[in-house]
Amino acid sequence: MANTFKKMALPLAITAALFASGFANATPVTEATSKVGQELQTSSAAQYQNIDLNARYTSDVLFENESNLFWGEGKRIKVLSKTGKNIAYTAESEHVHPSLTKHSRKMDQAVLQVDDNVYLGYGFGLDTPVMIEGDDGIIIIDPGESVQMAESVREQFRKITNKPVKAIIYSHNHIDHISGVRAWATDEQVASGEIQIIAQEGLTAAVANWSSNLGTLLGQRTSFTGAKHVEEGEHGTVNDGLGPRFMQGDISFIEPNVLIPSLETLDITISGVKLQIVNVPSETKDEIVVYLPEQKILHAAEVLQGENFPNLHTIRGTKFRDPAMWFKGIDVMREFDVDVMINSHGRPVEGKAAVANVLTAYRDAIQYTHDQTIRYMNKGMTADELVEVVKLPKHLANHPWLGEHYGTVAHAVRQIYVGYIGFFEADPWQLEPMAYNQRAKAFVEIMGGRDHILKTAEAAIAAENFTFAAEILSYPITVNKDDTQARQLKAQAYKAWAADQVNINWRNWGLNAAAELEDTRDFSNLISFASVDVLTALPSKQIFEMMTATLIAEKTLDVQTALTYNFADTNESFTIEIRNGIAQLHEKALEGADVQINTTRAVLNQILMAGPKTPQVIGKNMQSGDFKFANGDVKAFGQFMAYFDKPMSPQELMLIVR
Repeated sequence: MANTFKKMALPLAITAALFASGFANATPVTEATSKVGQELQTSSAAQYQNIDLNARYTSDVLFENESNLFWGEGKRIKVLSKTGKNIAYTAESEHVHPSLTKHSRKMDQAVLQVDDNVYLGYGFGLDTPVMIEGDDGIIIIDPGESVQMAESVREQFRKITNKPVKAIIYSHNHIDHISGVRAWATDEQVASGEIQIIAQEGLTAAVANWSSNLGTLLGQRTSFTGAKHVEEGEHGTVNDGLGPRFMQGDISFIEPNVLIPSLETLDITISGVKLQIVNVPSETKDEIVVYLPEQKILHAAEVLQGENFPNLHTIRGTKFRDPAMWFKGIDVMREFDVDVMINSHGRPVEGKAAVANVLTAYRDAIQYTHDQTIRYMNKGMTADELVEVVKLPKHLANHPWLGEHYGTVAHAVRQIYVGYIGFFEADPWQLEPMAYNQRAKAFVEIMGGRDHILKTAEAAIAAENFTFAAEILSYPITVNKDDTQARQLKAQAYKAWAADQVNINWRNWGLNAAAELEDTRDFSNLISFASVDVLTALPSKQIFEMMTATLIAEKTLDVQTALTYNFADTNESFTIEIRNGIAQLHEKALEGADVQINTTRAVLNQILMAGPKTPQVIGKNMQSGDFKFANGDVKAFGQFMAYFDKPMSPQELMLIVR
């Protein structure tokens, strides 16, 4: 797809350029692996041709409901109400792949009902909040991606019942599954135990990681994934794969007060509803699914990522997601006796056969991708070669719940390779390559100079070899970031490539990359992970831990100093010790710290919320005596804080022009 020459052979200009560069003696990956690829497809077909797959991989025709809002006959699931809206882009356009348009049309906004007490707020955003009505209260699973999005769902749910919230379940730590919590609960209700917030024990630490440690970079990369720098619609994002739109708004967080240990199950009855809550490591290690044994209803969380091949790796950036752990997690779910399956993303599924069909196909696709990648790694293949040969067989590739709208086999294969053995592909030049800018200059020279590269790129674009054009244009742009002509040409390649993509993430990255190249980025819709509400809700330890990775090491190689915070309201003390280029966090007060501050966590929260008004907030609390220096003074405090870096602004952070 992305790296194949689709419509015609290489133009003479490109062929000549490759020979002139001395590349012609290298064996192309496609030639080196084509025989293996043919063998793979042949063996796959032979492996499955004699197996009756009807029970496991039946066509969606047998399961698709006429409402287009769920799979199944409609005996237990019904469409309770529709708003008449679909916030995805559903019109046909030459700039949008037809498969993505079809995908968008499954996302009509509606409240779906299962039996007489389970309700889904479907199509209101990326996430699907679920309400379970009990005897004297309600349980919310996944409160939504923002306070405003959650409020829109709450408005619909409150037409059904006014019973109070008794519990909220975070299915996992991602921003779209926790951030609407303040639409449903207050700090006081959670602190008193009036409302239980249930999550796996690792959730808060995971939230701290995305909200602070890499918040700046992840916010920018997630904005690329969601095409937030360009307009919505046919020239921008059309849906978000998992759902119609990530509905931005206030990002909130309240720490859970009921924690489930790793790999354990919580059996609990809330408001008369029996629940089994099970940790199923998959997309995240803190993923939990919820089973209602008396109704045989399974909330599958995001173990299934809707009607999409899963993001075994997300190109916005995550730690390694273990595919073997993931498909084995689905096997845990297959052991439940399930009549109805609902998901954090995508449509619900009714009927044992339909549920078994989806779960089996989904786990088989993950295992197939994992196992075949490992198989060919053991034949010595590198990541570039693996993507040529690891392809899903037809019965999986054509399954309606495995369209590559969100994840792809190709970028999953690359991550499996790196996840198992790292970046080094065994050729020692990779250990000490020429410096980044020097390499670019050298490549420009051996490719015949900047003008020749541009002519070659134009020919590649004409042949619809868009990513090849973009790749070779990277070198003159690295040499001269103000090369407007090269940047415009690369943007043209990415726009054309994006229009041809089935995968929404690939499409969105292409469009956002073009906007950066053309200097037309729109920052008004930027996704920010640096939510003040999240930071103020995090444990104090995680607030200080995030500082250690921002130390300006080169300024502190000869520095030894320490700062201690003592919090009277939480009875905590923390010291950051700067020692010759590192910042070590101590969960206690160090005797003799150069700066010692007696204050409260509540005052620290005020400082975290103050932004540019931080000096005024500190000054006000010094006057009131709520921020006291037991040792040192404001000048010493300012000097200490000057050793820590400030995050780049989104406008300064460049991902493509570099």
